[in-house]
Amino acid sequence: MATRKRTTAPIQDTVSIHDACLKYMTTEQGLRLALSHVRPDDFDTVKAITEADLEAIAPYFSPKLPAHSENLETLETPTQQGTEPTIEQPQNAPIVPQSPQQHLTSPTQSPMPNTGLSLVEQLANQASEEIAAADAIAQVKNTLILNNLAVRDAELAEGINQRWQHQKQGYLGAIRDLANLAQQAPTVTPDTTDLPKEVDTIIAELAKKLII
Repeated sequence: MATRKRTTAPIQDTVSIHDACLKYMTTEQGLRLALSHVRPDDFDTVKAITEADLEAIAPYFSPKLPAHSENLETLETPTQQGTEPTIEQPQNAPIVPQSPQQHLTSPTQSPMPNTGLSLVEQLANQASEEIAAADAIAQVKNTLILNNLAVRDAELAEGINQRWQHQKQGYLGAIRDLANLAQQAPTVTPDTTDLPKEVDTIIAELAKKLII
């Protein structure tokens, strides 16, 4: 009877966070803290990581791997002592449980950033700087709005002033035109004739000519 050839399963490109925690025998918080050095943008939200990321964070868990390997060496044959710490354990090898508190409190198992600040301090500093930047943007926007309002008010005031200047010149022109319509008073000729005296003179001359 011909045996069926067993096909190998396709290599997984990514590893879930749960499987990665089991691989390094750490908590999710400890794993994500290590991921913050290789994936700072999404270390706290990523659901699965690549094999390359998994290998990149391996040095952060190296201090606790030798102790685990010693437990394996006591149960393995002498020919198995040169195996890598990351290989899968035999099914009959007991797993020494490790407390999650050990991964969080031990300084050798919680790598710190090069800046000397904790993750919480870095996030707090980033949040405060983002708030300051947003406040500065709001202040600049408010200043621009007030400046635009002041410029607009000045433009409206100047428009009103120019319109009034034009209207005022029109009023003055109309007043000048009306004033030009006024006629000048004629020169009064003085009356130097004494009418009664002249009449008496004429009658006297007439009497001389009459024969009575």
